[in-house]
Amino acid sequence: MNLSSYFITIAIFFLLIKPLYSSWNNIIYNETERLVIAQTFDLRDKTILHMTRPINETCVEAKIDLRILHQNGIIEVASIDYQIPEHNFCNGIFQIKRYQLNYLLVLYVNSTDIESASYYVLLVDYEGKFISNTYLAPVSVINGSLYTCGTTITSYTTEEYGILFTTYESETVVSWSYLDGLDDKRNIIKINNGKQSLKTPFGPYFVSPRIEGNFIFITYDSMNAENKCVESNDPTDIRFIVYVSYLKPIMNGVDGPFIIYQSTIPHLSVDKFVCGNTRMSMSSFCILVMNSVKANKKSKKHLLKISFQDSGSVFNIEKYSNLKFDDNVIKLELYNLYYGGFLLSLLKRTDKIINNLQGTILNNDGNYYSNWGLPTDLKVTQEFYAIGDFNNGTMYLIVQEDEFSWKISSSNLPRISNDYNNPCVNKTFPLIGSNVWISTSQINITYNMPVTLSINNFTIYQDDNNGVPILRQSIPGNPSKVFSLSNDNRTIHINVLESTFNKPNANYYIVIDDNAVKDLISNQPLAGVGKNYWNFETSGINDDKFADDSSGTFSLTADGTKYYYNLPQDRKSEFFLQLKADLAKAIPIDINRLDIKCCEFDNGQIILILFIKCKMNKNERNVIDVIKDLDMLIREKETSPISWFNTTNFIDATFGFKQTHDFFDCYKFHIIGILIGIITIGLIYYCIKKKYPKGKNIFIFKFSLILLDFALDITFILTKGNKVNGILIPSIIFCVVPTTINIILSISIVLQEITKNKNFYKWFKNNTSIVALFTILAGTDIEILNILTSQVAGIMIFNAPISVKAESYIFWGSFLGLFIEDIPQLIIQVIYINLTVTYDTIPFLTLLTSAIILANKIVSRIYYSIIQLNIKKRMSNMSSIVGS
Repeated sequence: MNLSSYFITIAIFFLLIKPLYSSWNNIIYNETERLVIAQTFDLRDKTILHMTRPINETCVEAKIDLRILHQNGIIEVASIDYQIPEHNFCNGIFQIKRYQLNYLLVLYVNSTDIESASYYVLLVDYEGKFISNTYLAPVSVINGSLYTCGTTITSYTTEEYGILFTTYESETVVSWSYLDGLDDKRNIIKINNGKQSLKTPFGPYFVSPRIEGNFIFITYDSMNAENKCVESNDPTDIRFIVYVSYLKPIMNGVDGPFIIYQSTIPHLSVDKFVCGNTRMSMSSFCILVMNSVKANKKSKKHLLKISFQDSGSVFNIEKYSNLKFDDNVIKLELYNLYYGGFLLSLLKRTDKIINNLQGTILNNDGNYYSNWGLPTDLKVTQEFYAIGDFNNGTMYLIVQEDEFSWKISSSNLPRISNDYNNPCVNKTFPLIGSNVWISTSQINITYNMPVTLSINNFTIYQDDNNGVPILRQSIPGNPSKVFSLSNDNRTIHINVLESTFNKPNANYYIVIDDNAVKDLISNQPLAGVGKNYWNFETSGINDDKFADDSSGTFSLTADGTKYYYNLPQDRKSEFFLQLKADLAKAIPIDINRLDIKCCEFDNGQIILILFIKCKMNKNERNVIDVIKDLDMLIREKETSPISWFNTTNFIDATFGFKQTHDFFDCYKFHIIGILIGIITIGLIYYCIKKKYPKGKNIFIFKFSLILLDFALDITFILTKGNKVNGILIPSIIFCVVPTTINIILSISIVLQEITKNKNFYKWFKNNTSIVALFTILAGTDIEILNILTSQVAGIMIFNAPISVKAESYIFWGSFLGLFIEDIPQLIIQVIYINLTVTYDTIPFLTLLTSAIILANKIVSRIYYSIIQLNIKKRMSNMSSIVGS
């Protein structure tokens, strides 16, 4: 932090000592510079004090000094290192607010020129270091001059939503802008904007956050309305109407305005007006300082509370009977308390200089709870005091003693809300801090009133102890098979995935969004349960059974497949790396246990294989459990972490995750059937060979193998050809072309034999049908024609007298098939193995028969060549002998 010349550590008593409620302790902080408290705001674990040095009644020194009061008792000194125009330091134009978890906002005007004056918001960290400067809106010009009064920034009660900027656009119109998040240049992003009408010129308005990122906008119609920018008129005016509107900047909508209060009682006016609401309450409320003024009589004041729901429906109007109010009250403030309820503070003037501060604790609905036991001798000045509370339940009061010192006083406050920080919740299963068994499949939450489901989410997180929660399941609140209600509509039963609580001895917590549940009777959205309130731990142990490495397949959706193929080549590998990382987070599992292989196609969608390695220690899930969890996560994608990542969101939920088994284990019965078939054919061959030794009985094997290979080729094309990109067309070509050539060649050989071989012609006349059949079958392999001369099994019909020339054509035709069919088809099968993620019976048998046929042809051609060489050699020797 950018500290000044000192860094003061104070052992603040309220952190080291646990005083009883209403007991007070005090400590003095001395300034070395003449600074006074100008503004404070509470950040729950720290409080920021904006310090100024007054120059005159309207201006302060053009410098932004900060004091940061930490929960551990440390007070740090910092300043904002950005020079904003000096005119902002007069008349209190600029404001400081918190933004998200780590930032401060400084609202200021950049110019006094009518044509160029604009609002900007400066983003700095808690050390005051500059981050960005974002344009908001032009400063309104009203009645010929710049009008900055009434401009404000309202922060949401939690960091999950943004801020609302409001300003007078005209006398009767307030414009607003909703800002949330940072862009790539760390400028604040404007999400939405709109306008709200006022009933009276420069009518005062009040903005406060509600649930779901919405804000209430309250204004009232009264001629004597308190507005520090406009002087009050006749205090006896009787018109008074309170309007409320609900701004929905995230959903781009506005409900209202609704009239929540109006009075026509003579001589009744309103002097002051504060409103409060909390995420924990079912409603909002406003507190009005009512003033009854009658002629020649002393005015009589009282506090009136108006309670209303988000629909604008008023359900209660009552006086605060526990509070005394008189003409001496000069300031009324309402503070949200961290553990529920409100603090209503009243500052009373007791003389011209000294003021008296009183406080009252209200519950979440704004009803009287107890008095805030302030010290009786406490005296404050109107301008210089601050109130806040830390998230340890301690309330503190900072009072300016003089221009060189201020006093910190503190006491413990009662805890109004329950452990869920939501008074609507009665109990839950699991209980806060309890233990549940792993794979628990149902949780429930019981409310204090009948409820119904709404639209927002119930979300379950695993705490990894590194500050980064792991999403396990997110379930929309709208009714579905996941939810069921008890008979009295007070308990919601929620079915969760068995994969959600899958790690033993791990910390989990459940977050319920605002408006995940509604009050059944009023239909009022209820506040949720925030982070780290409903927390518990899992019990049990992982299955100690060892499961070896395994794999499974999953599919990308059609959109995912299209997205992948539109990626540049160098980014496709990045896609799979990110996909693996996101899967590891979703399961969750050590990323080193996963690997992904691509790709296969099924109906135009990519099929991927995921390899899962066995666990290395007992605290990890074994492979079988991981496969089971992943299948469930994918099939229930809409509620599981699978849908939360850009890559895993492309996974097809209907496909799930299918484990791939060991090939031989999966297809052992197919293999046994093939072996039985081979043995059967072998036995038949043995018997025939023994009975008919002269026949070429080996053709029993050849014929069966050739027909099986052809049938498998056709089946492979029809069932697997489109699974791998780029092999379908080659598979068709190297099947159709050889078949066509073989048929043409076989017809040519038969026709030649008919016309030139008289013996074949005589045989042909008696066996025309057989020749026609085998001419067609020769399309699978030209060698089929050799069966006609084989006399296999002693069948004399297969004794066709084919010429030597025809046998030569058959031989060379089969040799040609080696290059145009057998070798290409074997190459296609090898490519398929390398590119596929699943391998089953058809490709395996196709590869096997192709390899056997190819090997048989190569070996037989080698043997044939050896025989022909020996014949030629003997012929040559005989010629030499005859010649000699």
